[in-house]
Amino acid sequence: MHGYPWTAEMPAADPIASLREALRTTRPDADVELLLRAYDVAARCHRGQFRRSGDPYITHPVSVATILAGLGADDLTLCAAMLHDTVEDTPYTLTALSREFGPEIAAMVTGIVALDRIKRTGGRRVARVIATVESADTRVVTVKLADRLHNMQTIRYVPPAKQLRKARESLDIFVPVSEQLRLPTVTSELETLAAATLTRGQVAGHGLLRQPLILRRPAAHQRTIVALDIERSTSRPDPVKAELRATMYDLFDAALRAAGIHPRHRDRFADRGDGLLALVHGADHAPEVLLRRVIPAFGVLLAEYNTVRPPLRQLRVRVVVHAGTVFYDANGCFGEAVDTAFRLLDAARVKQALRTAPAPLALVVSVGVGESVRSGRIGQAGGLVSVEVAGRWHQGLIQTLGRAG
Repeated sequence: MHGYPWTAEMPAADPIASLREALRTTRPDADVELLLRAYDVAARCHRGQFRRSGDPYITHPVSVATILAGLGADDLTLCAAMLHDTVEDTPYTLTALSREFGPEIAAMVTGIVALDRIKRTGGRRVARVIATVESADTRVVTVKLADRLHNMQTIRYVPPAKQLRKARESLDIFVPVSEQLRLPTVTSELETLAAATLTRGQVAGHGLLRQPLILRRPAAHQRTIVALDIERSTSRPDPVKAELRATMYDLFDAALRAAGIHPRHRDRFADRGDGLLALVHGADHAPEVLLRRVIPAFGVLLAEYNTVRPPLRQLRVRVVVHAGTVFYDANGCFGEAVDTAFRLLDAARVKQALRTAPAPLALVVSVGVGESVRSGRIGQAGGLVSVEVAGRWHQGLIQTLGRAG
C-alpha cells in the first residue's frame, strides 16, 4: 500500500477533497457517506479548537485520514482516524461514538488513546514502548504513525524544546515501528523530518540534546532514482497482484539491460509492494540513458504485454526519474532525494495523467534532471507538478509515452 498525497489543503466547498482524491486511486469503492458522517461528527466536536498554526483543528484528523487513504486503509480505519482525538480532547464520549459508529471503530479509538497514554508515561525504556505498540491492532498503530507524520510535517509551529523532543521520539519509537510494518515511505519521511528538526536545533544552539545527533543511515552516495508504481493494483486479487509485480520487475530489468545498465551498475531493486525502487549508480550520465533509452523501451514492452492480456491483468505504471544524494544503512535507503521522488510519483496530477492517457505509462521527470537532458521531453507533455519536501518545493515534468495496448 503506497502512494499518498501528504498535505491536505481543503477547499471550503468540499472539506474532505484531499481524502476523496486519495481514495479515487487507492480505494474507489470507499464508503464516502460513512466518512462524511465521521467528518461531520469530528468537525462538530472540534469546533472552536485550533492548531498552533492557526488552522481549525479539524484539518489535522482530515490530514491523518488522507495519509491513511493513500496507504490503502479500510473505511473503519479512516473513520477512527477522523475521530481519533474526539474522545480524549472533546466532551464526546466513547459510548456515543460506539452508538453512532459501532464497537469496532470505538475499539480502535480506545486503542489510539491507550497508545497516547503509554507513550506519555515517564521513565519507560524505548524498547518497552515499541513492544507495547507493536502488540496493538496494526490498524491502530498505523493511525498513530500517520498522526505523528502529520504532526512532524507541521512541527515548525510548536516551541523549539517540544520540536526536539518530538523529533527524538520519532527516531527512537515511530521510525522502528514503521519499519516493522513495512511502510518505507512513512519511515523515510519521518526520518528526514526528524533529522532536519534535530539538526536545526543543534545549529540554533538549543541545549536540549543530551547526546550528539547521530543519523541512523550515514553512508551517502549519488544515485539516479527511478521509482515505479502499478496503477490500481490494490483493487485486484492477490494472485493477479503478484503476477503483475513480477512482470513489472522483469520488463523493467529487460529495458535496463537493453540499454547497458546491468545489475553491477545499480543497487538491488527495493520492493515497494505494488512497485519498485531502482537506484542507478551516479547522477551524471545515467539520467540521459534512462530517459532516452530505458523508459521508452519499457513503455513499448508494457504496451506489447498488454495487447495479449485481459483488462484485469494489464499493466499501467507510473514512473519517476530524479537524482540526488541517497543515504544508506543495513536496512535500506532514505533521504530528501528519495522522498522527493516518491512525492512526485504519487502526486495526484501524475495519477490523473495516467488515468486519461491511452498509453500504459506516465512519467514524471524532476525539473533538474530534465534540464540536464536537453529538456528531458521524450513523450507527450502533461504539464508540471509541484511537491513540497522538508519545506522546499520541487517540480516535475509529466509525460505519457508508449503505444496504447
